[in-house]
Formats: sequence, C-alpha cells, structure tokens
Amino acid sequence: MDIKTLVAAAAIVLGLPGLVGAAHLGLLTVASWFYREPRAAERREVRFLILVPAHNEEQVIAETLEAIMADRRPTDLVLVVADRCTDRTAEIARSLGTSVLERGPDEPPGRAAARQAGLERARELEWDAVLMVDADSIIEPGFLEACERAMASGAAAVQARGDSQRGRSLAQEAALAAFTLHGLIIPRGRDRLGVGVRLRGTGMAIRRDVAMSHRFYAPASEDLFFTLDLLVEGFRCRHVDSARVRFQGASGWDSFGDQKVRYEAGRMAAARTYLPRLLRRAVVERDATCLEFAWFLASPPFAGGALSLLLATGLAAVAGAWTVAAVFGAGLAMLAITIATGLIQARAGLRTWLALLAAPWYLAWKTLVHLRAIASVLRRDDHYAPTARA
Repeated sequence: MDIKTLVAAAAIVLGLPGLVGAAHLGLLTVASWFYREPRAAERREVRFLILVPAHNEEQVIAETLEAIMADRRPTDLVLVVADRCTDRTAEIARSLGTSVLERGPDEPPGRAAARQAGLERARELEWDAVLMVDADSIIEPGFLEACERAMASGAAAVQARGDSQRGRSLAQEAALAAFTLHGLIIPRGRDRLGVGVRLRGTGMAIRRDVAMSHRFYAPASEDLFFTLDLLVEGFRCRHVDSARVRFQGASGWDSFGDQKVRYEAGRMAAARTYLPRLLRRAVVERDATCLEFAWFLASPPFAGGALSLLLATGLAAVAGAWTVAAVFGAGLAMLAITIATGLIQARAGLRTWLALLAAPWYLAWKTLVHLRAIASVLRRDDHYAPTARA
C-alpha cells in the first residue's frame, strides 16, 4: 500500500464523523423551512408555575422578573429559587412581588438541584404546567399565551424559541450565531419532522404530571438528561417559535468557554448513558425520535464536524483522491448552508454575519473547549459553576 493510499484512508477515517454530523444538520435545515406552529382545535386555560432558579443574579434578575410579571395572568404563580445566594437576589425578587425559596450554603449545588427544590416546594400549589425561566432571560410579550396554545395541542412539554441577546463583544456575537443553530434550525427541523424537541432549560414548559414524575439530577445539561428520560418513555416535546425568550450570553471568551465546556460535557455524558437505550428503542419499537436523538448524540458538535471535514478534505486533496475530497467538501458546504440558514431565519444583523470571519479562530478555540469537556467527563465532575456575569 503506497503513501497516497494511506493518506486517503486516513482522510476517510477522519472525515466520516463530520460527514455524519453534516448529514444530520442538513436534514434538519431543510425541514426547518417548513416548520408550522403547534395549535389545538380548542382553547384550554393553563395555569403556569413560573420557576426561576437564580444563583447570585442581582445584576440581571430584576429585568427578568419585570418581564415575567408584565406577562403573567392572575392564575399564574411565580417562584424564585435563590440558590445559595450571597447577594441581594432574594431581596430583589421579593420586592417585585414573587414568592422566594432560599437554599442555604450547605445544600447541594447546581441548577438541577435548584430546579428540583422549586418543584418540591410547589407540590402543594395549584398549577397545570411549570415554565422554567433562567434568571438572565427576558421573555417577550405574549410568551405565556403562546406556550398555553402550544400545550393545549397535547404535548407533554414545549420549548420556546431561545435567542442570545446581542452584545458588543465578539464572544457575544459568536454565541448569537451558535444559538441560531440550537434555538432555531434544530428545533424547527425536529418539530416539522415529527420527532421530539430537546428541552433547553430556559423557556421550557412541562405538564404537571410529567414534571412531578421525573427528576432533574445531572450536573451538566440537566435539561438534556430530562428530555432523554422523557423520550425513552415515549413522551414528546414540541417547539414554539412564537414564544420567544432572550438570554444574556457570556461576555468574554473565558466565560463563554466555561459555558461551552458545561454543554459539551453534558452531551458526552448523555451519549454514554443513553445511546444504547435510544438505539434499542429505535430498533425494537421503530421510534424515529429515539433514532434521531441517537444520531445527534453520536455526531460531533458543529465546530468539531467542521474541523473533521476540513482536515479530511485537505488530506484527500493531498492524496489526489478527488472524489473523496469532493464528498467531504460537500459536507463542509452543507455546514456553511446550515449556519447561513440559521442567521437568515434569525434575521441576524451585520455584526453577527461579520463574526463568521473569525471562524478559523473559533474552530481552534472550540477544539480546546472540547478537550476540556472530555477531561471533565473523564474526571466525572459533579458540579459546574454558572456563567460569570460581566
């Protein structure tokens, strides 16, 4: 076997994971253009418990709660879980008329524990569905009505459209571009294909019986683990594009990196835990949702897939394997179309489009983030600090 054949073989091995991811995102990108809002034949009132987990969020929580209180109806309840706070978070929440549950410094850390504590406190209250909003998130007017209409369609849970708020830093613009993928393309595509949508923490609304019969427990991406628990039991979640929530992105590369490590570590841990169960249900019960989520968990993240395809295309070209290079180049083109579609559907501004010029730097940075996430999973870290505020 000559050196060119070896190089071509290496290109194929290196590029296949990226090609798997590009095929997955390509399918969802096409489907996203045909998304339709879930609606019920008749209107049914839903009383929401609006649960806000907050750890030292005095800088942002007033704006979050003001938007919630402006949109809530008389039958909706608002509960802030002040999670081991050392600042004025609880005081500010009370001053705005919300109920507050304070967790002490000796209680288990993490957003999953805070969410679960809030649900346990609300067990005796009257509500039909819990809506979780992070302390850095701003819901837009009409949010609760849109969620109510979607839940009346019979879904076990719904996920609102999430957008990162526009900022001044390159990190914030990169976050905005990234969330066009996870907040628009993927959920719109999944919903249109009739497979379950992933719950993403802020902006997720869950029917009471479903919320109280399951638990939040994972140290990272507890919302992903919760979603997967529902999927393997046959529950399905829907996307609601007209219910919009904007959240504050990381202000710098350090905090953005910590946020991404938490996300990627959660995804890796979920793949290790759920892939066999998802594949078993997909095969035995011909469950398309479990098959699609297994495909998602087995694929590299967007940046990892792009780097895989880029390197594979280059190696194939060096080896003179032009057919192989063309296939992997097509995969790269599909990823480019995916991110451009997300920016178009999000009606992104010029600054966000210009942030794509930093793509080479972003790929290198994201590779380091991925390595940090792998190390975190291998260490079996059981706590991840919340995103640092500017």
